[in-house]
Amino acid sequence: MTATPRRPARVRRQHPRPGRAGTVARATAVVGVIGLAVTGCAKGDPEPEETPVGALEAFFQEMWGDWDEEKANEQMRRVEELKAECMAREGFEYIPMDTGGGVVIEDPVDDDGDELQWGTLEFAKKYGYGVTTNPWEDADDPMPEPLPIDDWYDPNQEIIEAMSEAEQAAYWAALYGEPQEEPMEGDEWVPPSWEEMGCSGWAEHEVYGDGLYGGGEDDPFMELQEEMNRLWESMQSDERVVAAEARWADCMADAGYPSYAKVGDAEQDFYTRTDEIRTEVYNGIPPDADEDDWMAAEEEIQARLAELSGEEIELATADYTCRADAKYDKALTEVNLEYQQRFYDEHKSELEQWAQWQSGGAVG
Repeated sequence: MTATPRRPARVRRQHPRPGRAGTVARATAVVGVIGLAVTGCAKGDPEPEETPVGALEAFFQEMWGDWDEEKANEQMRRVEELKAECMAREGFEYIPMDTGGGVVIEDPVDDDGDELQWGTLEFAKKYGYGVTTNPWEDADDPMPEPLPIDDWYDPNQEIIEAMSEAEQAAYWAALYGEPQEEPMEGDEWVPPSWEEMGCSGWAEHEVYGDGLYGGGEDDPFMELQEEMNRLWESMQSDERVVAAEARWADCMADAGYPSYAKVGDAEQDFYTRTDEIRTEVYNGIPPDADEDDWMAAEEEIQARLAELSGEEIELATADYTCRADAKYDKALTEVNLEYQQRFYDEHKSELEQWAQWQSGGAVG
């Protein structure tokens, strides 16, 4: 078994949509986390099992139904049109961005042409964690190269650049709402409501309704969502998981990696290191950089990442070997399914009301 989530097939970059930070996004993140331990058995296990689905996962699968990409793309296009209408009312020109559609790329394959799943020992032996390596380099339909800078075009860029600083501030406030103050230390960040997010929030509310954002502090299911957020922490503290993680740490120390105490720390270490490389290189780009400067910076980043690939593969291989030896994934899967079922049984009525509210029905 593997407790690491299978990564989604890659898609072509899309324009950011900063307003999408509401109820659906939070719930999706929660379900993604609680599903970590139930992703099935890795290729090469003696008797692969059918992927178990937790009670909460099953509930949300039914709640949201099948993903309709065509409908989702049409909704994004409509949001852009409504943003333009709203901005015109505010006295600004806004050109709808081409949201396009993601190009789905299948998971990479091994030397035999079989699908190679993220979060398995077989994947780790070839690509590590997939941080500094490119799992799609040998694929028949490889991951598209990053869009050239000139092709990554915001049709509003020239409009914005022609504005004064004060005009730009007013433009962004109209589009996304007034800047949010950072929460004081110890205070919990409360996401803004759609009314506070300018034309972007209004347009998305028109298309997606209350279920997208929730109602901030007025969201009737905020407490339920917060309790789901704490569910993963509870799983991690279960004595069965703690004992398995201790066995994993001992195994990693024996393999020459004594500094890692928590499963996931080794992978995060590589993300941190690669982020530091990117930050260092990008900080060295002059303010008047042209496209050649940016391309040179990207080449330097890729060269430096390539130097870490061998180290990453060795570490990831040890990591996943130790997870198997310590039976960490088995313990986490057992706990995960148990906790999901208990949460569902205790909150079944609230969850059903939430699903009704998400679909636009009344609560009660």
